[in-house]
Amino acid sequence: MPRRFHWTLAGIVVAASALRLYRLGHFSYDIDEIFQGFWIRGDWAFFWRSLRLDAVHPPLDYLLDRLALLARPSNEMLKVVPLLWGAATVAALGVLVARRAGEPAGLAAAAVLAFAPYHIRYSQELRPYALGALLLLLSLYALDRFLERPRAARLALTYLTFLATMYALYLAAVVLAIAAAAMLFEDAADADVIRRSAARRFLAWSPVFGAILCFGYLPWWPVVLEAARRPPFVPVEPLTAPRLGQILSFFAFAPVDGEPLRRGTVFLWSLAALGAALALGRPRQRMLVVWCVAGWGAVEILGQIHPHFHGTRRFLPAGIAATALAGIALGELLRRPVTRIAGTLMLSVVLVLSSRNLVRYFRDGRADWRPLVAALRREAPPHERIFTENQASAYCVAFYLVGPEWLYQASGGGTPARSIVSLGAGAELLNRAWWPGHPSWLVLGCHPASERLRKWAVRLPCRTFPTAEDAALCALDPSQRDASLALLSETHGP
Repeated sequence: MPRRFHWTLAGIVVAASALRLYRLGHFSYDIDEIFQGFWIRGDWAFFWRSLRLDAVHPPLDYLLDRLALLARPSNEMLKVVPLLWGAATVAALGVLVARRAGEPAGLAAAAVLAFAPYHIRYSQELRPYALGALLLLLSLYALDRFLERPRAARLALTYLTFLATMYALYLAAVVLAIAAAAMLFEDAADADVIRRSAARRFLAWSPVFGAILCFGYLPWWPVVLEAARRPPFVPVEPLTAPRLGQILSFFAFAPVDGEPLRRGTVFLWSLAALGAALALGRPRQRMLVVWCVAGWGAVEILGQIHPHFHGTRRFLPAGIAATALAGIALGELLRRPVTRIAGTLMLSVVLVLSSRNLVRYFRDGRADWRPLVAALRREAPPHERIFTENQASAYCVAFYLVGPEWLYQASGGGTPARSIVSLGAGAELLNRAWWPGHPSWLVLGCHPASERLRKWAVRLPCRTFPTAEDAALCALDPSQRDASLALLSETHGP
């Protein structure tokens, strides 16, 4: 590839890094990030026990974050790790699309991803999604390089990137299998003799390659199988028109999950559809369509078979392929002198729409529990007990009030510095745990499990913290303890 391509791509990556660095510590961790922050602390036994019990994600990202703790970063600075994965993903997508569809398409795809709100979000989140997406792209890039010029070193690199993807994100590994198979079958009919021969040999030996991958994954197979036997966490979520609109919006310009379909979403997905139509008629590009469509379908089918907590983020490994298809459409316009102005205008529209929604994301796109915790730190001495309506609120408060070592200490690694008790939305525990004569505090969480508990707390002096997902902090006056508990019992009934 010419030097101009590399310099332009480098500029896009610098812009992507700046966007992902902006307000990196503006928001607190959400509950999933807090769990990851808890699990990477403590001793190694606690670390591996936590990951095996959770089993929601493979261990690679957690392990890398744990190693990053050797530099003693703050909670905010630890987010630099996913930021690096996210910025590298922009470069990897640009190079992969350029190799398969031409340099203009690669640069356009990288530019769209650099400004994409959904990808900036997961590049600022201490979760495995940014690493899983990066390793998926690196695996496809390594496979493409091997097919271009088969060498033992390139085959070994392909194996290592495939295995790393499996250890980083389950669904990234599923989508990788689909995209890699599409690349191999397409290149098996390629006009280039070397590429065609290499693809056919790889397909013939693919059972052996798969078996060696499974062998490398042996340490984690028992965790995967045990997790598959667990009952689903939530009911199946049908694929309705509103839900489909929310998914399409999220992988267009929506700064948060759950927004309805808008005109900007239709515009970007029209570009992706045009890119898919162009790719279907060209060699080496059809695999991008299969990657997007079949990858999306596979993720949805798995979600229907064994539903997990609902979230559009699980489509990320397939959603990036849609960004690549939009890049193909824009690249087609940019590479022709007669349509270059139109292509520049359309790319500008995409970047402007992304920037407008990024303003919303950077302003209030995530929660921040730190103001509530700061009030507790000012007003609640260490000996005063803190009750929370639910377990999630307890973890959020404990992470920032006590520290990331709280869960390790609470599980037997020591004595937590503060007593934080989850009521589970029940009254009985409060009767026992609110000691006579002791001032205490109640945090009503953002996901109420008991409306009656909230109705009782209306009579208490409470302050709402909008940034903490509208959680409320209530003071429990010891002089009013007996009357309050009597009223609580009446509210809850026998």
